[in-house]
Amino acid sequence: MSLPDVTKTSYDDNLREITNTLLNRAGNYDQSGLFPHDNFDLIVQHGLNKITIPEEYGGWGFGFEKTSEAIITLASGCPSTALCLSMHYYTVAGLSKLLSKEQKQSLFKNIIEKGQFVTSFNQPNVSIVHANQDLSNSTEITITKVNGGYTVNGLKKYVSGITRFNYLPIFGNQIGIEKSRYGVTAMLALIDDPGVRIKESWDFSALKSTLSHDVIFEDVFISNDRLIGREGFGIEDTPSLVYWSRLAISSVYLGIAKAALDYITKVIKEKKDKISRKTIAFLPGTQFALSDIKIKYDAAESQLMMFAKQADQETIAGRYTDQLFQKALMTKYFVSHSCNEIVWQAMQIEGMNSLFKGNQLERLYRDVRAATFHQPNDDLIKEILAKKALGLIVPKNRWL
Repeated sequence: MSLPDVTKTSYDDNLREITNTLLNRAGNYDQSGLFPHDNFDLIVQHGLNKITIPEEYGGWGFGFEKTSEAIITLASGCPSTALCLSMHYYTVAGLSKLLSKEQKQSLFKNIIEKGQFVTSFNQPNVSIVHANQDLSNSTEITITKVNGGYTVNGLKKYVSGITRFNYLPIFGNQIGIEKSRYGVTAMLALIDDPGVRIKESWDFSALKSTLSHDVIFEDVFISNDRLIGREGFGIEDTPSLVYWSRLAISSVYLGIAKAALDYITKVIKEKKDKISRKTIAFLPGTQFALSDIKIKYDAAESQLMMFAKQADQETIAGRYTDQLFQKALMTKYFVSHSCNEIVWQAMQIEGMNSLFKGNQLERLYRDVRAATFHQPNDDLIKEILAKKALGLIVPKNRWL
């Protein structure tokens, strides 16, 4: 398949056009639960699948801030499409700093010329580590070194876009790695590798058409040339993924909040008060409620953009600081909760109709509820931030 050579020249117009199309289709996909293949065809057609590929490899070289803006806009059209696409964006951006030249040439060529996509990594359970912790099962995947490569077994859960996506980057616990702190190795699997099987497990009310099924690995052979970084140092060699993933998740849910804000603004201008027969835009209570929504949205957007700008600056400097790490956690927490409050308040303004099945706010509410369940969850975020603020370390046990 040969794709057209799409440039950034008409990016803004294309983004608006695509978002409007996604918005018109979103309700149907939510009701049907089908994967939005035609949305991804449209994204490929307009070159939006390559925005985080470096320019020297034919991409557009978007950084944190510009990628976030794109995800927010697309998510205001179709959250399910944007969530899957955000996984592709952030993983490609992270891999561009780590893969060998040969690996990048192969991967990026297939993305650009064949319209292929990349899933996100599975996240190891190493957010808080103490001296006595057994890290040998920090992932649900095991990796064994064999002649010419590796054998992979295990489970990768909630793989958004797996119905369409081709590449499956994974973290796995590698047997026999002694010099590594975590013993986690990163590598690139393919959906058509023998032994890779999709388990159709996604049956959730939120983000239905992501079809984020589980993937099972049964004695999957992965050759040496698909190793990512160093054996046993998958976590240490992929530091930017932490920041990219939190940016991507926060951007998707801010896009949902943007859709709710745009929708309820239109409702307020059109809906009439039963007593005065004037639009509810003239009611003080409605005005105050809309102002509250807008304040929350702008505050969440400012927090996200502040994080994105600093991440871009530290990427250029070549070093990510602990301050940025904490800001990433704060951003994920603050944006997730603010967006939930925004959608709920919009529903209060519209009233009972917002609970009608198929109503845009009813769909957005189901989707935005997933925000706080993405890792790290609220309790873990607060624990990490508090321990850092107090200067606590965990030498032996997590708790006293």
